[in-house]
Amino acid sequence: MKKVTLSALLMVLAIGLSACSSEENEGVDVEQAADNAGDMMEDAGDSVGDAMEEAGDAASDAGEEMGEAAEDAADSAEDAYDNATQ
Repeated sequence: MKKVTLSALLMVLAIGLSACSSEENEGVDVEQAADNAGDMMEDAGDSVGDAMEEAGDAASDAGEEMGEAAEDAADSAEDAYDNATQ
């Protein structure tokens, strides 16, 4: 996950630096590039946070479903035992 995040941030920085100049003859506006890169990094951070929250929700849901399946299996085993001993 760290490699993916770092790669995304580096790509955002590169895009921010290349996108900040509107004319070929104009020099790079470092302050504008920093602002752009900062905004993009903030957006990337928000996206990563949202993805982590969704992954946590999915894991929680999967845990609940596994618990329910285990309860169902236990009930079935109990029923089978009761039927076998009667």
